[in-house]
Amino acid sequence: MTELPSVRPVIESVPATAAVAAVPAEAAAAMHRLRVESVSPNTRAAQMSDWTIFTRWCERVDRAPLPASPDVVGWFLTEKSSEVRPDGRAAYAPATMTRWVASINKIHSLAGHPKPGQSSAVREILRGIARTRATPPVRREPLLTDDVRAMIESMRARSAAGSWADRAAERRDAALLLIGLTGAMRRSELASLAVSDVAPHRADGLYVTIRRSKTDQAAAGRTVTLPYGTAPITCPVCAYWRWREVLDAWDRDGKPAVSRLLAEPESGPLEHRCRGMLGRPEPTVRSLFRPVHRTGALGAGALSGQAVASMIQRRAAAAGYSEEFVARLGGHSLRAGFVTQAVRNDASAEQIMTQSGHTDQRMIAIYSRQHAGLHGNAVTALGL
Repeated sequence: MTELPSVRPVIESVPATAAVAAVPAEAAAAMHRLRVESVSPNTRAAQMSDWTIFTRWCERVDRAPLPASPDVVGWFLTEKSSEVRPDGRAAYAPATMTRWVASINKIHSLAGHPKPGQSSAVREILRGIARTRATPPVRREPLLTDDVRAMIESMRARSAAGSWADRAAERRDAALLLIGLTGAMRRSELASLAVSDVAPHRADGLYVTIRRSKTDQAAAGRTVTLPYGTAPITCPVCAYWRWREVLDAWDRDGKPAVSRLLAEPESGPLEHRCRGMLGRPEPTVRSLFRPVHRTGALGAGALSGQAVASMIQRRAAAAGYSEEFVARLGGHSLRAGFVTQAVRNDASAEQIMTQSGHTDQRMIAIYSRQHAGLHGNAVTALGL
């Protein structure tokens, strides 16, 4: 468990009262650990980073970070809001400073102190910062089905003329693109997938369990279904099994097995290889998407979320997309692409939310307005 800095168990931090004294030290320590574990490891890491920023500022101005008064937190926010980058833009976004306050509150709560960020003065300062910095959010450009097809065709052509290591990377990236698109997945969800999370289904294709997500910190999990594709090159089930061949060969016999498997490029057009495939029980946890080194070696751990985003940009650039378009792509482009393509293909909001896991139809409307603005729009009936 990652410990938060400068935070001791509740029993050490809260003033002794009759209620606290009635709790044994071991129970109080266990209570504290569970409170720390109430958020994901990634959230705890972000809180640690935010807390470090605040404590370093407190050291510079000679103020105590724990407990901190609302006035000190307000001073911290005011000063940070005035910092600018070399190009003149604000150094920190309002959302970043709001997150800082949430982290400061969390640390104080765990240490048994009042949350300074709950003060009306601090909340008003945050609202003032947001009003003076009002700018539309930057949203990632969606990758539609034709975009993903073009990227995979480019990847296959390049890998056919390259080495077996290039063909290993192509199989991984094709599977990642198609599973990410059809599963409406975030980059963090793709990066955290294990082989055991994917269950073949003879009639439906693949059932993929997403164990935890950005909006599911309690890890209730959800399952998405990836269907068989009509064309082999965009069939997510085929792409999965092509990559599984590489994974299984590597985990069985390492580099020699993979180099033999991919020694020659696949000749001719792709054919379906997805029907009748049955998965075996997984005795160990194996990351599904792993780093592929230029030598063809596969990493043992999972691909990072940033690596997913970088791969998408790199493959789009290689497929001939403009620099401006590529710069607006990221790990969220596959999820955005699913929603946008589904809207354009007349799927209902309920159908989209079944796959994407959205709980608010307003998010679907945002994608529709920004990337499918003419769909269902009365402007097309004006007879212009």
